[in-house]
Amino acid sequence: MSKKVLITADGIGQEGLDYFKQKGVAVYDSNNPSPVEELIETASCQQVDAIVVRRASITPAVMDASAKLKGIIKVGAGLDSIDINAATERGIVVCNGAGLNAQATAELAFSLILTVSRNIVPLTVEMREGIWSQNQYCVAGLSGQTLGIVGLGHIGRIVASMARPFGVKLCAFSPNAPTKAFGTDIKCMNTIEELLQISDIVSVHAPGRPQYHHLFNEKTFAMMKPTAYFINNGRGSIVDELALAKALSKGIIAGAGLDVFDPEPPTPDNPLLRAPNLVMTPHVSSRTQTVIKTTARQAAVNACRIIDGKKPEKKFLVNPEVYGASQ
Repeated sequence: MSKKVLITADGIGQEGLDYFKQKGVAVYDSNNPSPVEELIETASCQQVDAIVVRRASITPAVMDASAKLKGIIKVGAGLDSIDINAATERGIVVCNGAGLNAQATAELAFSLILTVSRNIVPLTVEMREGIWSQNQYCVAGLSGQTLGIVGLGHIGRIVASMARPFGVKLCAFSPNAPTKAFGTDIKCMNTIEELLQISDIVSVHAPGRPQYHHLFNEKTFAMMKPTAYFINNGRGSIVDELALAKALSKGIIAGAGLDVFDPEPPTPDNPLLRAPNLVMTPHVSSRTQTVIKTTARQAAVNACRIIDGKKPEKKFLVNPEVYGASQ
């Protein structure tokens, strides 16, 4: 009996496809933009053994479409598009590429920190217009500033390591992080409010869980310093975009850098597209050549292990409880 994998429309990368071919796995590509109905149709028609997903929603109905479904594999780390509880209830293994994109994502976060704090984009625009504003330019710089990190996971810790040589003070709000994650120089903040009040830069790396929906809103932006900068390349759902646009337009905060939005891509009427002092990138944090290759291959490896009845590596296994307490 042939092994079958459904790959959602946003793809997996050639390295993953090559691995599936090497292992004799038949690949079925979903049509753009991978609506739930189309996924259900393909999964049902082909009776696939695994689904590989980047951004498409994997609902209980999608899972139930194939009686053979053994695994759901995320290309990358974020899991907000997959109903983990529903998968676990059905005994379906869920894997991701935890940690594989952390360095690249942290790189972009710190790039946004430098870009907004040094006011680089407006200077570029001025120079294209023939304006030489050297004598008027003056910024705080990073030395002595307080960087507040929201979410001290793989990415947040790398951002902290990048910031240390710049002489910043570090603090973090991350209620689920182990004590050792804070090390000796990251001040643990008990509430998000405490972090916002003392931070000159707030960098968000929290997951897109329901409890974090619109964590940053009109009330929380008002708690920030008027000289502070806001960075988010975690999940767009964490931010009330209307409130952020208002905070930027009214000077409640000094500026922001975003790589994520809700929805994506942002609609033409999204007020952030016209907000001042904002640097934006189109969710490209992990889009480096190395990460694309590594996550694609690892997703294929995870899928093949699940299909073959082998347990995936612990660090990539999201719901180990499907294997029972004895395994």
